[in-house]
Amino acid sequence: MTMKKIFKWAGALLLLLGLFFGSGLADEIAPSPQGRAAAPGGQLTITLLDVGHGDAVLLQQGSKNAMIDVGDRFAWQTLQEHLKRRQVQRVEKVFITHHHSDHMGNILDFLPRYKVSRVFDNGGVNERLEKSVKLRQILDRGDYGYAKGGRLEAGRRVELGPGYYLEVFSPGSFLTASLSKKELKNINNTGLVMKLHYGDFTMLFTGDAEAPAEAALAQRLSPEELRCDVLKVAHHGSRNSSYYPFIAKVKPRYALISCGDFQKYHHPNQKTVGRLQHIGATVYNTREHGCLTVVTDGKNYQVRKER
Repeated sequence: MTMKKIFKWAGALLLLLGLFFGSGLADEIAPSPQGRAAAPGGQLTITLLDVGHGDAVLLQQGSKNAMIDVGDRFAWQTLQEHLKRRQVQRVEKVFITHHHSDHMGNILDFLPRYKVSRVFDNGGVNERLEKSVKLRQILDRGDYGYAKGGRLEAGRRVELGPGYYLEVFSPGSFLTASLSKKELKNINNTGLVMKLHYGDFTMLFTGDAEAPAEAALAQRLSPEELRCDVLKVAHHGSRNSSYYPFIAKVKPRYALISCGDFQKYHHPNQKTVGRLQHIGATVYNTREHGCLTVVTDGKNYQVRKER
């Protein structure tokens, strides 16, 4: 082949590569052919904030912050103190797993206070909760970017950065085929279940999913899809969750529970803790250990307890 032809072919190849990387396809994050995830940049810190009975999880990567749930109204001052201590002034994205007060009771105060840009949820509403009804009205207007895919369901994926995304496992139409009408009316069972990917590190967030929803997920997904390094245990470690076939597939090394007053709620349930320990997980909870923090660079990770 002459040098002229070599340069011609090389130029064509460079043009094709330029078209590919200049297209939207280049923004999709996918495992490499060897099965390893794309490398993220820097360190990710995930903190289960100690807000009593409720969920409020902070995701921090550099100056970018996101929250999965924002706790109950009685813990508003506590939540603000936790965020101030971590120098959080703005939260770009908020994910509401479901519309119970202990997961979204602060939301109407939180949105303007932390200059939130995007809100994601499961599209549901809790007619018994005024804040849920108001939030539903706000989101259905398309505010907070909701019209651009704010309603999440199984199969969706939310990109948070290079090698950093949330994969949505639930809700989905499969629940209708698997759960009874009574089980579907329980909004714990139709909340968001999402798997966080940060390089090779994974963490599963289960909201308040109870055994029927967990059973449906265990039937639908393979062990490879469910398996993770760290599990945010469903429903504050209650006796109605952590269905054994589900957690056996998830098989986390650490199981973290967000819970409050044991005398009032009896969380975490000791049999639930026992099941988690039986599959080999180290179990921590916010009531006993304070804020629980996971730090990862996408390859290695460390779990820290406050006390």
